[in-house]
Amino acid sequence: MSYTAVVLDATDQQKLIDHFRDLIPSQWNVYCHHMTINMGGFDKGPLVGSNFNINDKVKLEVISFAHDDLVMAVGVICIVPSTNAIKHITVAVNENNGGKPFFSNKLTNWTPTTPFTLNGKIMEQ
Repeated sequence: MSYTAVVLDATDQQKLIDHFRDLIPSQWNVYCHHMTINMGGFDKGPLVGSNFNINDKVKLEVISFAHDDLVMAVGVICIVPSTNAIKHITVAVNENNGGKPFFSNKLTNWTPTTPFTLNGKIMEQ
C-alpha cells in the first residue's frame, strides 16, 4: 500500500467533479478521489492509538479552492488528522505539462468557496 486516506464514495467523487467541472481544463486528468492522511499504512501514521479505524465513515467539508498551471485542489475540514499542512483533495492535474497530484501540497493561493459536505471512509490504498 502507498498511503492511508479518507476515500470519497463514488457519489461524492461525482459531486466534487460536478461542482468544479467548469473550472477543470479539458486536457487535465481528474482525480477527486481522497484526502491523504499519511503515506504508508494505517499503522505508520497519525491514527495510531486513536479511536479511528479502517472503514470508519468520515465527513469532509469543502471550504476552499486553489490551483496553478499544474494542479487544482479543494481545502477540507474533517476530524481525521493528516500529515499534510493543509487538508485537501486533489481535483485535477495537468499531467501533460509535468503536473503530479502531490503538487497540491505546494498550493498557496487558497480562496474560500461556498462550503459543502462530502462523505468518505478511512482506507489503505
